[in-house]
Amino acid sequence: MQNFRFNFTHPWLLLLLIPAIGLTLLPYLRASKKYRKTRNRILSMVFHGLAMVLAICLLSGISFSYEKPNLENELIILVDTSDSNEENADKKSDFVQSIINVSDGSYRIGVVKFGHGQVLSSELSYDTEEVLEDYLSSEDPNSTATDLAGAIKYAAGLIKNPETAKIVVLSDGIETDNSATAIIKAIAADGIRVDTAFFPNEKKDEIQIYSVKTPDKRIILGENFLTEVVVRSNLLGDHVGVLKVYDNNEPLGETIVTLNGREQTLEIALALEQRGMHELRFELEVEDDTLAENNSYRAFINLEAFDNILLIEHKEGEGKPLRELLSEKYKVVDLSIDEDISSIPRTVAELADFEQVILVNVAYSDMPAGFEAILNEYVYDLGGGLLTVGGENDVVNGTQIPHAYNRNDMASSTYYKQMLPINAIDYTPPIAVMIIVDASGSMSMEKLPAAKEGAEACLDSLNDRDFCGVMSLQSRSTEELQVLPVTQRERIRDAISKVGNGDAGQGGTIFSDAIMRAGNALSVIGGVERKHIIIVTDGKPGDPFETYQPYIAENVKNGITMSIVSVDVDPGDVSQMEKTAAEGGGSFYGIPYAELHTIPTIMQRDLALEAVAEIEYGEDFYLKIKDRTSVLTGIDEALIPPLSGYYGVVAKTDAKVPLMGEYVPIYAEWRYGEGNVGSFMCDLSGIWSSAFMSDVVGQTIINNIVNSIFPMEDVKADGINIAIKQDNYHFQLNVHGAEEGQTVAVEVTPMSPEFSSVIEEGVTVSALESNRRFNFLIEHPGLYEITVRVLNADTTEASRAVIYRTFSYSEEYNMFTEREPVGEELLALLAKDGGGDVIEDPAHAYIGFSNTLKVTKDPRIVMLILSILFVLLDIAVRKFKFKWIHELIRERREKLAGGDKGSV
Repeated sequence: MQNFRFNFTHPWLLLLLIPAIGLTLLPYLRASKKYRKTRNRILSMVFHGLAMVLAICLLSGISFSYEKPNLENELIILVDTSDSNEENADKKSDFVQSIINVSDGSYRIGVVKFGHGQVLSSELSYDTEEVLEDYLSSEDPNSTATDLAGAIKYAAGLIKNPETAKIVVLSDGIETDNSATAIIKAIAADGIRVDTAFFPNEKKDEIQIYSVKTPDKRIILGENFLTEVVVRSNLLGDHVGVLKVYDNNEPLGETIVTLNGREQTLEIALALEQRGMHELRFELEVEDDTLAENNSYRAFINLEAFDNILLIEHKEGEGKPLRELLSEKYKVVDLSIDEDISSIPRTVAELADFEQVILVNVAYSDMPAGFEAILNEYVYDLGGGLLTVGGENDVVNGTQIPHAYNRNDMASSTYYKQMLPINAIDYTPPIAVMIIVDASGSMSMEKLPAAKEGAEACLDSLNDRDFCGVMSLQSRSTEELQVLPVTQRERIRDAISKVGNGDAGQGGTIFSDAIMRAGNALSVIGGVERKHIIIVTDGKPGDPFETYQPYIAENVKNGITMSIVSVDVDPGDVSQMEKTAAEGGGSFYGIPYAELHTIPTIMQRDLALEAVAEIEYGEDFYLKIKDRTSVLTGIDEALIPPLSGYYGVVAKTDAKVPLMGEYVPIYAEWRYGEGNVGSFMCDLSGIWSSAFMSDVVGQTIINNIVNSIFPMEDVKADGINIAIKQDNYHFQLNVHGAEEGQTVAVEVTPMSPEFSSVIEEGVTVSALESNRRFNFLIEHPGLYEITVRVLNADTTEASRAVIYRTFSYSEEYNMFTEREPVGEELLALLAKDGGGDVIEDPAHAYIGFSNTLKVTKDPRIVMLILSILFVLLDIAVRKFKFKWIHELIRERREKLAGGDKGSV
């Protein structure tokens, strides 16, 4: 024991000892000398004084402390033995040995190896030789993952004395399972400190398959579909490899690929010939690659034989042509709003008997009460397919108006307008325009200001969805401002005002360069239906028509039109300007000098585009391909038959538009929740579509549309809601929808032949939270079937759902991890939150330990008891006379002696 000391919480209260001593001595001193030295007086004064001193010490909050040798220091070394840090195994082993050898034998030391799980290599012991021997001879844990959080929790559970313990982590700071940052503060709160030592990995030449995306649309048997394979690499330069694809372990095809050292998406064309489950395995073979584990990736496509269609028509017989076409391949149930409204499904469960619903000319106002809501749930939650088409129109005051795609009717709906990939609204197609103003020598005087006025008028006529750029035309064109969104209106206006400033009246008029550069600028603009060039000039071009004609033709090929506004042009040059505008698919405007003031109006008129009509019919038009999806598999645009009418709508932002009219989508599709929705902006009853319906190409497109909308998995209306969260090997499954009294059972079964034999009894599933949350591990690559069953109280099955998941490789082999923080940053954060340090010297592992333990004792209970006892004794000695033991013995002897004398 050393450094013994008294401690007081309120030391100033010790000043009370002064009056206490006075109060103790005063009665004693006031007594006469005759009685002052009596035994009872002295004892009373002592007991009274002791009681007062103890009471004052109690009030002052007395305690005492001392230090004793610390034999409880504990140090656990955590060694990362995972594959990602394998190259540093020897360095970490030397570090561990150095820590152990530095110990003077007064520390209990243990060693834990960790990866996917932990191994206690050396139990806590003072015997350093035994600890080292056990560590060197111990087995390594599973090295295919790094559960740093689990290792720290495991080590903390081994510690007996948290307040004098430390954990030292030796790692590369790459974790794959769980999160060490989420638990480190709780460990530190128990008093355990955490030091870290960083062992960085050397850069490896690495190529890996990062992900595979299969189509979310229905795949047509025997026809090619595109699968996106995302590959990441850090190799410099181009590297040629072979990407092999296996279908249920059978070769499906291989492709030579060139990898460029960055992330790239490879589109691989595949075709499946049979229905059922297809486990796809992608294998990448490249030279100079370090790891092989991340060159294999798994995906799946389940081609179940879906063929049940519910066709609901507005009027009986309206869907007959479509039904007859589809009945060759599918089972079609036909119901009409007019005749069969009572038979239309009223619940999601009834609707789920079908895999697809087709609405033929059905408006929102036609739907039975509540049908819109269950249709939304059927598509969004259960994954059912929905196709809408037009049909016979309504006639109001002799004018045809849409029935199914009526804008007012659609606007009054709640879910229906949200479900469709189109908006039936008043709409003017957006435009991107490049305004080219001639600033050559002949545009002096009033011509240039008038042209710039016209350019500003064009800008003022555009809205915020449009784009505009500005160029000046001289011997060489100058791009005053790139094509920008009109939301940057003031920048565009400023650029217009600067055209010709400082160099007006110089140079010639060369069209070639200006037309080429304007076309290039517009071609990269997306999201607009019209791209247009307006040239304002007063002169004949300095280059012949044959020179700039190819640039015009290239622009037209890219959907870019061009108009000419000719100011005071010579009559002999008019024909060339007219020819130029006609070649560009635009208009020619010849403006005399006296009418310069009309330029703004004319340029605005040239840009003006009428709003898309709600309905347009009467003339045949041919469809154009915009987005090539599975709907257009094997379809040549030139062979698509015409339609003679359409409904004017606008596609939503996330929708794909396989078929376009001039400015409007004719067929649009998108993913809505779990389901697919398509809308055809024409009838399929033969009114505007007779040529389309009777043509083989048109019939193929219709069949492709219907097939693509079918779900990828079974439509289930069992009410089970399943959410899966994956953290590398660890899976957490949450089940919602079971009623009170029901239980949930989960089975996870491997389907890949090479691992189903390894995991013969399936995957072990742990149930938590009253069988509503389930945890399980998937450690082998492959395809897994997850079956969720809801059981009644009598164990009968109330409902069932089956989902599938693939596992490809551990995050341990993901060389391009997106986890944050990672590496040195993670270890520094763990040390900071763990109250420790990042160490580089093994000897520093002992910094922070104390060789002595401070012991604090609280004597107040004992002192309270003593003070009470002294008060009682004080009272006793003052009230009663007593004799000491030796006095009693003496009296006894005297009495005995007196008795002896009397007998003589």
